[in-house]
Amino acid sequence: MPNYDKKSADRMLFLNFRISTSGKAAPEKVELVNAVSGNARLKNLVPPVHDPYQIKVIPRYSASRMEKETFYEHPLFRSVEVSAPDGKLSRSEERNREGMLNIRLQDDIYLTSLEVYSVTPEKGTVKIYTLNFKR
Repeated sequence: MPNYDKKSADRMLFLNFRISTSGKAAPEKVELVNAVSGNARLKNLVPPVHDPYQIKVIPRYSASRMEKETFYEHPLFRSVEVSAPDGKLSRSEERNREGMLNIRLQDDIYLTSLEVYSVTPEKGTVKIYTLNFKR
C-alpha cells in the first residue's frame, strides 16, 4: 500500500471503492480501486446520513476492540434538492448504475477485515463486500 509506514504509531487508511449494479434485482458489485495510507490520527468527521439508502461499514478486529459501524450515503441511491421555476425546492431521488465510496479508517494492528453492507428499504441490510487485511 503506498505510503504505509509500519513504524508510525498512527496510520490512516484511505480506501476508494467502485460500487455498481446491472439492474434492480441484481446485487451491488464492489471493487477496491485505490488504497493509500497516511501518518495521522482520524477525526470523526463523517456527516450523519438520514436517507433510507445507506452503506454501512464495520471494521472487524482479532482482539477485543470496539467495532463501531459507520454509515455513508449510498452512491447508487441519492436524494437531491431540485429547484422549480417558481423557486420552490423539492427532493428528488437519483439512481445511478455506478458510484464511488470513499472511506477513511484508522489503522490498527488488530484490524482483520472491513465489512461493507448495502442498506435499502427494498432489500434491508445485505453484505456486499469484505476486505481482508493481511498482517
